[in-house]
Amino acid sequence: MEELIHRIEQVALETEFSGVISIFRDASTVFSKAFGYRDIKNHLPNTTSTVFGIASGTKFFTALGIGVLVDQGLISLDTTIGEIAQEYTGFIDEHATIQNLLTHTSGIYDYYDEESEQDYEHFSVELPWYKLETPSDYYPLFKGRAMKFRPGERYSYSNGGYVFLGMLIEKLTGKLYRDFIHEYVLQVAKMHRSGFYAFNDLPENTANGYLEDRRTTNIYQLPLRGGGDGGMYTTTDDLHAFWDSWFSHRILSADLTATYLRTHCTLNATSGYGCGIYKRLDNSMFAIVGGDAGVGFDSRYVVLEKLTINILSNITNGEEAMRDIMLSHF
Repeated sequence: MEELIHRIEQVALETEFSGVISIFRDASTVFSKAFGYRDIKNHLPNTTSTVFGIASGTKFFTALGIGVLVDQGLISLDTTIGEIAQEYTGFIDEHATIQNLLTHTSGIYDYYDEESEQDYEHFSVELPWYKLETPSDYYPLFKGRAMKFRPGERYSYSNGGYVFLGMLIEKLTGKLYRDFIHEYVLQVAKMHRSGFYAFNDLPENTANGYLEDRRTTNIYQLPLRGGGDGGMYTTTDDLHAFWDSWFSHRILSADLTATYLRTHCTLNATSGYGCGIYKRLDNSMFAIVGGDAGVGFDSRYVVLEKLTINILSNITNGEEAMRDIMLSHF
């Protein structure tokens, strides 16, 4: 472990890493260190308690919110969209199931389709970003659009699918997505500093997100507030608490947790995709990841060693070099 820590600090210096890197073994902290600045122009440094955006890492928390509804008996993984609401059909097939949405096999229209759009820093939509504050606000981006394919035909990573899952949470519960996730997922997981914060009302000690030029913040590249497919904020300590809560079955039932951890899609020879979570095919490691304008995020759990490894960066793609180090070591 000493060799790994030395390598982390060396590469952090070489790449001007900005963010926090932590390694926890069970309940103990092996290594946790902050680098760079949460506010570059005012020279305010990141700390190990700084709050960071996690981009698509949010998707797993959306999946957990859906899981809560399954455990409550409001829906099942086999519930079809047509059973919930006919007005949604068109941009998604009425026979698509909740499980199709969770596993990126629904064929839903995708407002941000990464099969054709990869430039985080220059992406925009037809609505002003400031009008997107909760998943249901995205509905005009979906209405009248055509689905990509029939359910189950193939895997296609879908931001739109997870925004839509957020819409379904709001429709089925009558609560704002962010309030439901806070009550039934974040609080249960003891993630007390995590949440869906608005760009114009961020809590203290939150890192600004910076584009690759390390001068420009991301406030004009992302929605005002995250929802469904991205935009949650958290800390390294909250993520440590999360993995413990998840594997202790405090968030979802043991049976549903096992279902979520199964390989639903095989992505390559060594990795697979569950319901919002990436994994090694031998179940030795699980991960949630995210990247966006001003965000680089990777959080992993190594099962046998009970290791939680967190990389939170406030620079576009800022996690990549550190992720490579971790993957080569574990």
